[in-house]
Amino acid sequence: MTQNRSKQGGKLYLIMMIVVVAITLLGSLITKLPLPDFGMTGDIAISEAIFLVPVLVILFMDRFEPLRGMKLRVIGMPTILWTMLLSLLLLPVMALLNLLTQFLVPNAAAAMLGASTSLPLWVSLLYFAVLPPVVEEFIFRGVLFQYFRPCGLWKTALLTGLMFGLAHLNLNQFLYAFVIGIFWTMLDEATGSIFSSMISHGIVNGLNVILMYIAVGNLPENLVGEVNQARTDVSSIVYLVVLAVIAGACAILAVMVIRHLAKIRGNEQKFRDALHGRDRLRGKDGRTFSPELLISLVIPIVFIGINIAMQ
Repeated sequence: MTQNRSKQGGKLYLIMMIVVVAITLLGSLITKLPLPDFGMTGDIAISEAIFLVPVLVILFMDRFEPLRGMKLRVIGMPTILWTMLLSLLLLPVMALLNLLTQFLVPNAAAAMLGASTSLPLWVSLLYFAVLPPVVEEFIFRGVLFQYFRPCGLWKTALLTGLMFGLAHLNLNQFLYAFVIGIFWTMLDEATGSIFSSMISHGIVNGLNVILMYIAVGNLPENLVGEVNQARTDVSSIVYLVVLAVIAGACAILAVMVIRHLAKIRGNEQKFRDALHGRDRLRGKDGRTFSPELLISLVIPIVFIGINIAMQ
């Protein structure tokens, strides 16, 4: 059954990536056609629907079996406050990884976030800090988590984090989405509720939107502009080193917060067992990879590689 579940998860991600990549390529080919303009909010809603619809179709075919194990426990105010702290700690980690990738590729999210400042703040928060966190957490820390969880927490965290990063289809967002996705998987396991990662995802996105509104007109489209001077500018090197130290410290504190959340949620022993690999189902082989899964991972990697080569 474990292998069947993980294989089904691989099929789901394969179908989802085929649909996403195909529509992305089709969209780039028909940009010159006189098609209706749905605006930024419409584009965001459509992009989330492109991810969600294939997942819902597969769930229907699988009789919604994974949803039966989805973590939907209500979380109280203490958990929410600690989750807020975790989200703040993840911001320097995200900033460092975002900056490092910009030595190779542009900032993929800066242009869209910058354009969002033309909208009322509440609209931007709705379409950046509410809709994507709900849809994406449902897919990656919800559905896919359930498909792979019998194989062990670490395998599930790394794999769903990898899937989450690759689904962005660009190197810039891939790296920080991959790492942050691992933290959010651990967060859900510690709290026993997918609502925690939805909240953290929403806070991270929301703070980035608010910061963009504050700094609009002062931020370059490619945030690595100043850091590119690091080869000749000592201050830039110092800045990068300081950011790396801060991000490292915040990552350690984030792990401590997740462990504390497991304790206050009554999941301390279960979470400790999962971290030490004692969480695989007894009598199961725990195999994770299938041909479908491997192909599903190769497709976005090739897509990203081609885009980098063409830049």
